Amino acid sequence: MSLLRVFFSSALFSFRAQFGWLYPPMWLTMKLVMSLSQMAFFVFVGQFLITTGNAAQTNLIAYIAIGNSMSVLSWNTIFSVVNITSHDKWDGTLPLVLATPAHRLPLFVGRAMMHVFDGMLSVIISFIYAIFLFGVNFGNANILALMVVVFITALTMAGFGLMIGGLSFYYRNPLVFANIFTFVLLIFCGVNFPIQELPQPLQIISYIFPLTYGVDAGRKAIAGATLFEISSLLCQMLIVGFFSIMIGYTFFRFFERMARKTGQIEAI
Repeated sequence: MSLLRVFFSSALFSFRAQFGWLYPPMWLTMKLVMSLSQMAFFVFVGQFLITTGNAAQTNLIAYIAIGNSMSVLSWNTIFSVVNITSHDKWDGTLPLVLATPAHRLPLFVGRAMMHVFDGMLSVIISFIYAIFLFGVNFGNANILALMVVVFITALTMAGFGLMIGGLSFYYRNPLVFANIFTFVLLIFCGVNFPIQELPQPLQIISYIFPLTYGVDAGRKAIAGATLFEISSLLCQMLIVGFFSIMIGYTFFRFFERMARKTGQIEAI
């Protein structure tokens, strides 16, 4: 029970803490504007590239809009999760976090959990834009399968965010890494074009990101695929997400021990 208490309290307080520097109106504005601006930019670029054939253009718009709807998760699950550790450093609360006797794993994972649901809200907003502004057809969508896909993608991407946060824990400004990976995902995860269009050696990199499986599964669920039909993608995504959490947690503990040993907690 104590582990669950640490998990849920960490989830709640870490999410509430962001409103110490981010006002709720600004949070809502980011929710509504960032999803639309990213999607609109790539959709309009796609429309510019394909000027012949209404069917081809419609398919391309749907492909790009759905991909960007799923990829908007990265802002919550990478940028926001990495930002937790960054603010601990700059606000001077990191020594207090490291001094707590609470078990590190629920503390480590719990602080990212509210961003999973926050990311799901971002996806829902993006889907609304895709339907009403860009005419994406959700008539054949398997809603249950799509909900499961969005949740598992958000969960595993939060795990990936924890890994980035763990890897960059020793650096003064981890947000640099968050910015890099947020845009790297647009290249490698099949968001705006199939990963088969990448050079062969780079295609292998795509499969280390949970978002690759999530984008593919999301498109299939919207096309009407059942949970059983996309179960292999979901399983692969869960495996990648699990290893991401374990790698991030391992690095978090390693740098914590290093800081204690050297007496340089404030310096990391």
